[in-house]
Amino acid sequence: MKIIDWNISYAGDTERKIKYLQTQIEDDTCVILQEVKPHAYEYIKATLSNKYELFYSLEYRKPSKFDSDARRLGVLVMVSKNFEILEAGVIERSPFPDRTVYVTLKKNDKTIKILALHSLTGCGYYRSKSVQYDSFAEFIDEYRPDIIGIDANEPQVDHYDMTQMQFFDNGPGAKHFFDEMVDIGLTDAYVRFNGIEGYEEGKPLTKSHNIRRKGAVRYDFLFVKNNCRVESLTYNYDEAVAAGSDHAIIVADISFE
Repeated sequence: MKIIDWNISYAGDTERKIKYLQTQIEDDTCVILQEVKPHAYEYIKATLSNKYELFYSLEYRKPSKFDSDARRLGVLVMVSKNFEILEAGVIERSPFPDRTVYVTLKKNDKTIKILALHSLTGCGYYRSKSVQYDSFAEFIDEYRPDIIGIDANEPQVDHYDMTQMQFFDNGPGAKHFFDEMVDIGLTDAYVRFNGIEGYEEGKPLTKSHNIRRKGAVRYDFLFVKNNCRVESLTYNYDEAVAAGSDHAIIVADISFE
């Protein structure tokens, strides 16, 4: 099964980004996209809905006439039509349900739970970011996902051991969430595939985004249950940026024991 996670960026040419995405997808693919604005969703639906089931957060939590553009940065999960869909929705108890989607799939008697998330920024939302993360922790404790794709806007300091990551000072929510992932048996797919080779203390394990004053960071993640085998995994920053995003695309092949 191929898993793709990509913050496509709300800005730029949607057509160019989706044409690049199409070079990465194949049968048995699940795609998680963040920062999908309504016009981008309409283009994706027109282009790919013949082959993929689409689950878009703004279809579940529709923006009102009073909502700003902050409530129109949706999350989208695309699933090949050869999977059976058991349930889908958003995290209703999250302060921003529109930045969440969960989808439960089934194929060959195997049930797979997918969760797509997009964290708020601390600079823009401060304590709300921590509250959002607490809602994520609450949800995964109940839902027990097999795969999470997230633009985390964290950590402040990356580490191959999630319990050793350092988080921004917006409140304890991010740590609660990352600790809860460890508790329910989710692991960092990058570390599972690459180990700790090349790790330098205080530096990101790989680059997924660039912050003007901070430089390279790893804010984009795939987390997988311990019973998933990570057969391959790449973070492709240069091609993804050339296609019009400002985040790396994560492409992984996984199988289940």
